[in-house]
Amino acid sequence: MDWIVITGVMPWDGRYPFDIADSEPTTREWGFIKRLSGYLPTTIEDGLRGADPELICVFAAIAVRRAGKIQNDEIQGLFDRLADAPFGATVRLDTDTSELEDDGDVGPPAGSSNGNASSSGSDSPTSSETSPATPEGSGTPASATSGSDQPTLVISPRRS
Repeated sequence: MDWIVITGVMPWDGRYPFDIADSEPTTREWGFIKRLSGYLPTTIEDGLRGADPELICVFAAIAVRRAGKIQNDEIQGLFDRLADAPFGATVRLDTDTSELEDDGDVGPPAGSSNGNASSSGSDSPTSSETSPATPEGSGTPASATSGSDQPTLVISPRRS
């Protein structure tokens, strides 16, 4: 679990759960992210890699809203207060690194194939065989994706 920690901005001081991978932003929350930090779903990774202070501040405002401490119309005001305060001392994103620390080097799973085991299932077509035709699509490009095909944002701990 990741956490947003706010210090020195009363009455919102505290530690708020913010695991964006498990609870993806709503359309309204993406609007806040876009308007207040300029990031979109396809560019947000850049902001995370760079630890963009405005992005972290909007995450903090969203976390406080998710906790029921503020309403939608109060997001901008809280963001402004957080943005005017010293960044590292006021808002920080704590990531859960316990899984990485417990497992050490994350390699392939135990019992992975060594290439000598026989396979199961049907054979793939050879290069001389014809693959089945792909059905023609209809509708808009956005309608061709399902929820599982949407980009997933994962906040990873910073590595030195």
